[in-house]
Amino acid sequence: MAENASRIFISYRREDSIAYAGRLYDHLSAHFGAEQVFMDIGQIDAGDDFITVLDREIDACDVVIALIGPGWLKASNASGRRLDQADDFVCHELAAALKQGKRLIPVLVGGATMPDARELPAAIAPLARRQAHALDDKRFQFDLDALIRSIERRPSLLNQFVQLMNAERLRRWRHYSAAGIAVSMLCFAWVQLFDLLGIDTRIESYTMALGDMVASVPVSERIVIVSFDEKSEARLGKFGPDWRREHARVIDRLVDAGAQVIVFDVYFEKANPADGELLAAIARARQRGSQVIVGVNQLLDQEPAAIPGLARAVSAWGLLCVGGRLGYASIAPLAVVKFAAAANSGPTPVERISARIGALGALAVGGTTLAVDEQLRELTLVSAAGRTIWRGPLKPVRTSVEDSGQARNECPLLASGDRVAEALIRLAPIDTWRQPPRRYDYEQISAPAATLAPGELAGKIVLIGDGRAGRDHFQVRRGAGGEFRHGVELHADIVNNLLQGVHVRGLDPLLQVLAMAALAVAGGWLRLFRPAMRALWRRLLLVGCLLAYLALTVLIYVQFGVLFNTAYHIGAFLLSYWLLGRLSTTAASARPA
Repeated sequence: MAENASRIFISYRREDSIAYAGRLYDHLSAHFGAEQVFMDIGQIDAGDDFITVLDREIDACDVVIALIGPGWLKASNASGRRLDQADDFVCHELAAALKQGKRLIPVLVGGATMPDARELPAAIAPLARRQAHALDDKRFQFDLDALIRSIERRPSLLNQFVQLMNAERLRRWRHYSAAGIAVSMLCFAWVQLFDLLGIDTRIESYTMALGDMVASVPVSERIVIVSFDEKSEARLGKFGPDWRREHARVIDRLVDAGAQVIVFDVYFEKANPADGELLAAIARARQRGSQVIVGVNQLLDQEPAAIPGLARAVSAWGLLCVGGRLGYASIAPLAVVKFAAAANSGPTPVERISARIGALGALAVGGTTLAVDEQLRELTLVSAAGRTIWRGPLKPVRTSVEDSGQARNECPLLASGDRVAEALIRLAPIDTWRQPPRRYDYEQISAPAATLAPGELAGKIVLIGDGRAGRDHFQVRRGAGGEFRHGVELHADIVNNLLQGVHVRGLDPLLQVLAMAALAVAGGWLRLFRPAMRALWRRLLLVGCLLAYLALTVLIYVQFGVLFNTAYHIGAFLLSYWLLGRLSTTAASARPA
């Protein structure tokens, strides 16, 4: 959290911009600290007087953000326009902010424009004279960073860059414009090539390796794993459909202990005489307020392959695929978007979406809506309360081909033509998931003599999966070494990432290019800064600069989850250093004696 951070009040109209408000609250809380940001949902206790709380919070804040969407001005009910009504909280909040002289920032979302003063009630008409700030969906992170800088009253990056370009030492680059253009073009070529070949994430992921050695990801107390192993098979026989009665008993006992969400990292395709008992236990759990989520391995005629009645009985069903690898990183699909076949004059791609399937981890944390943008480039995971849980790119599903020519698909729910939203997983230390109180053996819960204290699992997300040696396990990298983790443990890591707001993502392409340009400038400047410096000292300085850059990228990853593609940046730095050195040597040799 920034030192001396501003206290911020978010004013919004629920029917107009609640999703934007939740998303903005998450980002501002992550930057300034949750205690510095007020939003009415979840921060007004039962029985409190709304007006009293709102007045108190506005009085205590430094900045009031007026979130204005397309329907903000004309929102109405049976009594007419909301802004003109005495009990309109939005009008009350803004009028109080103006009366108290608070810094009031209109933030435009969804393509909204600023209202004219003549369209506003007299009490808030001065709002029209306040400079607005737009948040564009296509450049949300960039606009959000600019808003945060404005709240903190920091100079813009553009002003800082202009001041830097006017510095005396950078004027030397005018003599080497050809080299600068060559380096810039090469940087752009690298971006396109690496993105095409899918190498970006492979290289970025090694920053994760260094980051995991520096600091481990925080772990939520809400997550519990229940794993069955050889002890369970010794009592119950080989794992399979004959365990349905035991699963029903486990559900009842977990619900008695207060479990909020029960997730089976197991699919139920083959029928068994005890299926009725399992379905009845699921129904009892839902009646008592607990959710039961199961995995599905494949679709048959666009329906989940599962025992009769299961898909309707459970709270949700979803992907149980996990454990893919890309370089150092472990990846997992959070959702898949499937399409109906396109006719020559068929509907738009968004209208052709036939199914949106969430992964177990996404469903476990309350992800109820999978929103896709018109260009099918991004997917947003939204909770029932309108809070953004995760947002990331949608990519075409790529199926690998074996030497025999057969397509290999380790996740039957993903097919060619689908689009998938994948997340890089920050792994918690393995002992976190294998030691009490976050680990229970299946026998501790299902055995006849097993007992769980009432409330022992209150509010917990319980993931049930395979813990047998050599079964459902995946080799992962963490720090400098490697280890095997079971699928249920990787699902726990995904749930933990979503609960903790850990979203590992690459640097925005524009910022990627700017960073490469900055490193190219730095490399050339370092080469020309001390032309008479001894070669050994210059090389030591070069190494020191590179180590400082790597340390900075690791720190940014640990703190903000942003991955720099160091290959681009270091390549631009070294190439510029070498090229400017060559040009300098050529120019010196060409001078008359």
